[in-house]
Amino acid sequence: MEISRLIITSSMVNVHLENKNFHVKGVPWVKLIVNADDFGYNRGVNRGVITAFNKGIVTSTTIMVNGDCFEEAVDLVNICQNKLGVGLHVNMTRGKPVSSPSKVPSLLDNQGVFWQIDTLYQKKLVKEEVREEITSQVKKLKDYGIKPTHMDAHHHLQYHPLILEVLMETALDFKLPLRNVGEETKNLFGENNIPTPDYFISSFFGEGATEDNLISMLKELTDNKGIFIVEVMTHPGYREGFNNWSSYREDRERELDILCSPSLKDFIRKEGISLVNYRYLQEYKSGP
Repeated sequence: MEISRLIITSSMVNVHLENKNFHVKGVPWVKLIVNADDFGYNRGVNRGVITAFNKGIVTSTTIMVNGDCFEEAVDLVNICQNKLGVGLHVNMTRGKPVSSPSKVPSLLDNQGVFWQIDTLYQKKLVKEEVREEITSQVKKLKDYGIKPTHMDAHHHLQYHPLILEVLMETALDFKLPLRNVGEETKNLFGENNIPTPDYFISSFFGEGATEDNLISMLKELTDNKGIFIVEVMTHPGYREGFNNWSSYREDRERELDILCSPSLKDFIRKEGISLVNYRYLQEYKSGP
């Protein structure tokens, strides 16, 4: 694998993390997790995530263990010296399962690949098969030497009641935080002692992925004078590896430019926002 093409060095990583520890005394206490989804999806996404980590504000990523470029993503994580927080991007809507297909037939079409997202919601899934696949994905990540910081799901599968139930059970089994997708899931996770951010910003996507929009949302939080842990979902990447008809290709490059914007980093510094990853959430909300 031509990892060297990404031009990552130990010194770049160290300087990057030092610059993330912004703090200004006397201003609201906001800890910001900037998570890049889809790591391992393809080479363009891998390059984009690492660039956004090295040169931008990304602190965290979630990896698809059945993605086309998963092993390259693992190599890149190792180069980052464990500074980049890495969670599991549970994927049951694209590609092939990690489990043996014979163990998860309700999740697959007649070609042995996962149902498309719209079809998935119409199918009767077997809970034990969902558990088998999610657990297999967690274990695969750990087998590659990565201790996951948290879990989220491709295509927001937290909205599927059965999958949500298994995600929660798996999070408790492995003692992992979960991304919430709104007040209902946030409260549900809280009732079950599953760490999750206080706020989740999902609208930095598509037409909403502008620097002004992101700054406006963050400014609203700091103006509230509260103490918050906030996650922003992002999808940085380069167009390589995507077909011309991909629905989210140029948008990934636009997100990447914004996440590396000097003016955005300056705003975060001036507002006293501290950039962290889910390891901080584990320590802060899990307690002793």
